[in-house]
Amino acid sequence: MTYMLVKKEEEIVREWEKYKGFTIRPEKSTIDYYQKWIRCYRHCQEFLLYGGTPEIRNIFQEEKLSLTMVDQLEVMVRAMGRLTSGGMPINAYEKFELLDWLELFKLNKKFSLLIGDDAINMLPEKKFTSFLKIASELLAPDGIFICHLLVRPSDDLILKSFSDILYDYKQGKISHFDLASQLNFICYDKNTKQMGWQQTIHILGKRLNQFLPHFNFKNLFGQCNSTFTCLSQNLFEGFVNQFFTIKEIFYPHEHQYCLFEPVYILSKK
Repeated sequence: MTYMLVKKEEEIVREWEKYKGFTIRPEKSTIDYYQKWIRCYRHCQEFLLYGGTPEIRNIFQEEKLSLTMVDQLEVMVRAMGRLTSGGMPINAYEKFELLDWLELFKLNKKFSLLIGDDAINMLPEKKFTSFLKIASELLAPDGIFICHLLVRPSDDLILKSFSDILYDYKQGKISHFDLASQLNFICYDKNTKQMGWQQTIHILGKRLNQFLPHFNFKNLFGQCNSTFTCLSQNLFEGFVNQFFTIKEIFYPHEHQYCLFEPVYILSKK
């Protein structure tokens, strides 16, 4: 698995800085929501983060809480650490475990709080069951799994024409944040249920130049290799209900694309 097409920490940092406001990074309302739940569980001892999302790590650093981070790419986690307020690749409150997310049983411990920011989207649909089963086994009886994800966009956005997107953008009807997402939406693969930056660049090619000079999609996302598996919400909840009870669903509200970025609060069945 590679999230980026650049290899060095400083290169990843430089690219990731570009993505503020876009779907690949959590918005302020999502961060505030994370903070609320983390503070509710701050009396607990064990916290696990899938990946190294800097906005989430900032909350743990501010609360002076220990955090276990798990990923199979240490360079990515270290680069994200350099984007935290502390600026350290891995700080004194953090512990990094080099593991595939489907091998977390090797940690051999229970966690009161699991947080996955777009983590499950990085897997193909056939692995969703295993991911959620392992997450439920990691969770302490009274713990919660905060699962933020991208779900399948609505049909009207998948079927929207490129010319209509171009017109709406030039008329000021959509922001460049929603523009980026809508371009991904029309390149959604209904067979794999996936979309992603490289897929969009490949499919739309030179047509993306029509947004220049105001919006350079290729320059912005050309080094990002993330691919998102986006199931319908009903289908995703079908997977979830095998192992969890849905306590609450929150929707960030900064942009139109946030309608397809719910945050689930899940408790163990």
